[in-house]
Amino acid sequence: MNMNKGLFRPLHAAGLLAVSALALTLSTALPTQATGPGARHLSGDTGHKGAGAEAVSVSRVFCPRDTDVRSGGYSTTHWDRAPGGALRYTVLASHPLVGPDGREGWYASASHAEITAHVLCAPSPDIA
Repeated sequence: MNMNKGLFRPLHAAGLLAVSALALTLSTALPTQATGPGARHLSGDTGHKGAGAEAVSVSRVFCPRDTDVRSGGYSTTHWDRAPGGALRYTVLASHPLVGPDGREGWYASASHAEITAHVLCAPSPDIA
C-alpha cells in the first residue's frame, strides 16, 4: 500500500508561475557586489484593482534622493479568474520612470490583478 499517495500534490501551474516570477524579480533586485555599498531594495504600495471592466492596478516606487535605479520589477497577487476558472491577469507595464521632482523609480501596472512595483536603488556614482 502506498502511504505517500496524496501527501504531495503538484502546485497549481499559476501558483508556480507566480512564485517563480516573484523569486526572479527579487533575485534580480536584491543588492549584490555589482551595485556596491548602500544599495537598497524598496517596494511601492500595492496597486488595487480598479472598478472598471479591465480592473487595472498601478504601483510606483521612487529611490531616495542622490540614488539611481539599478534594477526593478513587480510582483502580482489576487488574480481574477475567467469563467471556467482560468487565470486572466495581464501585466501591462513594468519600466523605470522619473518623477516630477527628478527622482528615479519604477512603475508597474496590471489588469485583473493587484501589483507591487520593486526597485533597487544605489548611490549615484557622482555622489559616492
